[in-house]
Amino acid sequence: MTNILMHSRIAGLAAAVLAFGAGAAMAAEPHGGGGGMPQLDPTSFPSQIFWLIVSFLILFLLMWKVALPRVGEVIEQRQQKVSADLERAEKLKEEVDQIAAGYEKLLADARADANEEIRKAQDRIKADQDKKLERHDTELATMISEAEKRIDDARTAALAEIREVASETATAAVAKLVGKAPTKKAIDSALDSAGKEA
Repeated sequence: MTNILMHSRIAGLAAAVLAFGAGAAMAAEPHGGGGGMPQLDPTSFPSQIFWLIVSFLILFLLMWKVALPRVGEVIEQRQQKVSADLERAEKLKEEVDQIAAGYEKLLADARADANEEIRKAQDRIKADQDKKLERHDTELATMISEAEKRIDDARTAALAEIREVASETATAAVAKLVGKAPTKKAIDSALDSAGKEA
């Protein structure tokens, strides 16, 4: 859906640029006769329409065969990278869950052993067991915190890369269509607006 919207917007912009260019070209041609605007001369309408169609078709073919496939490839590569990063983050989450389950089992085993030992020597084992439980809880909390930080970092990096690619792609597309690269502030503003609408 996003690709279709992008293609339609680019095609509309291309048509407007070609129409402007065709009109300017016709205005520059010397015409015999009196004053007035040559592009409003009915005898030149077929020529103007012909060159407008030719220019539009050339630009349309260039966009369709050259520019848009490259933009599509870049977006697809970035999407694959983001998907791979998210899959890796999901695997890390699964590993954290497995580690947590292992530690839960370890804690349960330690409690069972402690209960048995408590029956034999209640005071000595209780102090020792409390230290073990505290150490295991601290290690588990640390590992979970580190894994969640890695997942958040991977997600943040992926989103930053997507925004950077979108900015580069939009800058390149506008520069190719209009002939002048937009400012970074304008691109950032457009991306922010698009993000709010999405």
